[in-house]
Amino acid sequence: MEVVGIDKEEVVVDQIKRMIIVELPDEINHPLLYTRIKLTKGAELVTRQNAALPPDTVRYGFQFNRKAPLSIELADEYKGNKCPIAGDESFSIKMKNFFDGSPGELHLKHQLDLSAPEIVINSCQIAFSDGPSDEKFNVSIPLRSRIVPGPYNISFHKQNGRMATASKPLILDKGSIRLTWTGYLLERSINGAPVKITGFNLYESSNLAITLTDADGKTYQTKLTGYDPFGQSVTLHPDRSIRAGYYTLQVLTNGKLASYYDGARTFQNYRFAVTKTPQQPFIMMFEGADIKHHEYSDVFLYRDKPLTFEKERAAGYMMWGFANRKTSILWFDVEMESITQPGYVSRKYIGVRNLVKYQEGVEEQLEDQAYLNCPPGKYRMRVVVTNPETREEYKSEPFERVVEIR
Repeated sequence: MEVVGIDKEEVVVDQIKRMIIVELPDEINHPLLYTRIKLTKGAELVTRQNAALPPDTVRYGFQFNRKAPLSIELADEYKGNKCPIAGDESFSIKMKNFFDGSPGELHLKHQLDLSAPEIVINSCQIAFSDGPSDEKFNVSIPLRSRIVPGPYNISFHKQNGRMATASKPLILDKGSIRLTWTGYLLERSINGAPVKITGFNLYESSNLAITLTDADGKTYQTKLTGYDPFGQSVTLHPDRSIRAGYYTLQVLTNGKLASYYDGARTFQNYRFAVTKTPQQPFIMMFEGADIKHHEYSDVFLYRDKPLTFEKERAAGYMMWGFANRKTSILWFDVEMESITQPGYVSRKYIGVRNLVKYQEGVEEQLEDQAYLNCPPGKYRMRVVVTNPETREEYKSEPFERVVEIR
């Protein structure tokens, strides 16, 4: 066997252990080493993915040895070694003598708060940035990592025991506050009861406040408690006088409206539902199925603007939620009540109706296409959940936008 770029003396085939041992020189920076193999008569080289291996197949493994120590440093010194929490940006690291055939993990340990959880990022989540010759890697911290803002020591630990620590800490700063990527919240309040809202950078130290605005423009002040120490949730207490319906939810930090821009869309207004009972369904999201109707970029409920459909293409995409009673079958329908022709009501089914056994009180979120094949005109739309075994049915509050079919 010959490994291209490696002296022949540095490649040894151990026939007892069936291991190919390669001593790597310091200048090797690439994990893909090209090998040339001379086979004895009657032998055949097969790939590891080959499932139909003959019974007399002999397997060999690789062992890479590096004499030079592993080293790691932050690559973005010009940014002040800072990285926003739950942001789109990643940070870069440079490592020398990294490749040795052994995977590893990047560990981030808080310098000041010893109770803060250690953040572990496996090597599969680390990507090349400027090419392998620079040994430069992009690192993105998984979104749901439990993070306490502050300086973190960085170290890399390989399974073969090699380890290196960076000389400078990485500063994880509070990033932009955001709740979802769509503007539509999965959570709802039942009759104004407290509800846990999830998101990112919801730290108590940010002096947060949340306001709710109804369809008439009335604003409700709320109370916040139960802050998650890692900024991923907060308990919202709506005003108990609040009515069932759909609201625009806004988050303020230090008195200013929180805003998050993902490079294409801005998120600062969120759609939030209040229902009368746990069983009452609610519409989390409804929009046209075609691209031009995707209006979730900065939701403000568009109350003054009908959602329009052409009759031959009256298909919408819907998400809805409910807390059900124990049953094996539920029917989900869209009810269209005509504004143009008072008294006209039409129901169109959505979703697969009877493939799931529903459990008592469990919150469900479902999504599917809704086909609104109704006569042209303007409509109020509701979701209706029906238990066909008992004939009980529960209707959502009407969708806050008029649906117009032309």
